Amino acid sequence: MAVKVRIKGKKKHKNQPTSKKYTKYKIEGGKLVRERSCPRCGPGIFLMKADNRVYCGKCHLTEFFKQ
Repeated sequence: MAVKVRIKGKKKHKNQPTSKKYTKYKIEGGKLVRERSCPRCGPGIFLMKADNRVYCGKCHLTEFFKQ
């Protein structure tokens, strides 16, 4: 029975998931435009989109959409 034992050296590389930051911006007319940001926190904080609401994770602001 062969057992691989790693005593010293570099750790095995683990792939990281890709960033979702590119989904928060749109290109309009050759310029980057931010998606909807939180009205309380300012332009640096994005709102999470759900099927019937938007939510700020920092100040917990929730806005519901009419159905």
